[in-house]
Amino acid sequence: MITPELLHYGAAVTTIIISTHGAGIALGIASSGAQDAFNRQPTGHNHEFRAMIIGLALIESGAIIALVTTLLILLRGVQSITMESAIVEMSIGLMVGITAAAASIASSFAVRSATQAIARQPLFASKIITFMLLSQTIIEAPVIFAFIVGIIIKSQLPHITLLSQALHLCAASTVMAVGCIGPSIGQGIFSYAAGKAIGINKNAYNRLFPFSLINQAFVETPMIFCVFLAMLMLYTPLPTTTSLNDPIRLMTAGLTLAVGSFGSAIGIGYVGAHSCKQIALEPHLYGTLIRATLLVIAFIESVGIYALIIAMFLITKVQ
Repeated sequence: MITPELLHYGAAVTTIIISTHGAGIALGIASSGAQDAFNRQPTGHNHEFRAMIIGLALIESGAIIALVTTLLILLRGVQSITMESAIVEMSIGLMVGITAAAASIASSFAVRSATQAIARQPLFASKIITFMLLSQTIIEAPVIFAFIVGIIIKSQLPHITLLSQALHLCAASTVMAVGCIGPSIGQGIFSYAAGKAIGINKNAYNRLFPFSLINQAFVETPMIFCVFLAMLMLYTPLPTTTSLNDPIRLMTAGLTLAVGSFGSAIGIGYVGAHSCKQIALEPHLYGTLIRATLLVIAFIESVGIYALIIAMFLITKVQ
């Protein structure tokens, strides 16, 4: 039998289990890449090892945020737990856990490519590490967004008395949890290719660096849309009746945007990854490549905007 207490403690366990699974896989991917780099370039061990340690620490940051979320859930008094509030806590746990796991795995590819790039260009290690840190910081941003949304949702738990209100808040956490997956895949694809491109041609660094900032911002755009939609949901007045029409409409709106953003984020990641390779091989074609890439990205981004329009239309129908 599912009880409020079971959901409450299950939410805490779910948060840490999902995030640590993602972090564990990510740490394995990153460290295996570093070991390959050690074998390739024995003289660059110090630089490669430093990049690996810094990168692993940033990968672990998602699991640390999940740990804090778990403690915040557990510190809530058991006496005040209701089935409705426990359902919301489970949604918070899934949101933070999935976001942390996805970001950790994406971040591991930035570390993997950075250590291998250092093996190719050991004298260029400091700039490669800077590039890796920038990429990881952008990749980990959704975890911060999810944590903030989780804090806002948690602050409303004392006011939740109806299932309709609980599902209203669950809609906000759902759009964040599902919406992070596509951008994380896109970031992983792009960051790996960008780091590899620097290893191929260090002289293209000054072109690859600004291009990466632009491309990663576009890959992250669908996640920004999800954050925007989640905030709109949270600041839409909670329902005062038992009718589930409005919460279901909000949940549908969230899934429309979150799932609809998968293709655009991954597509932009692939386009950017291929462009990085071409910039490294033919840096003199940078102007042509970036114009073509931005044009393609504009078309791809429109797909996510279509999903956002439908999601906003659904939200405006909430009474």
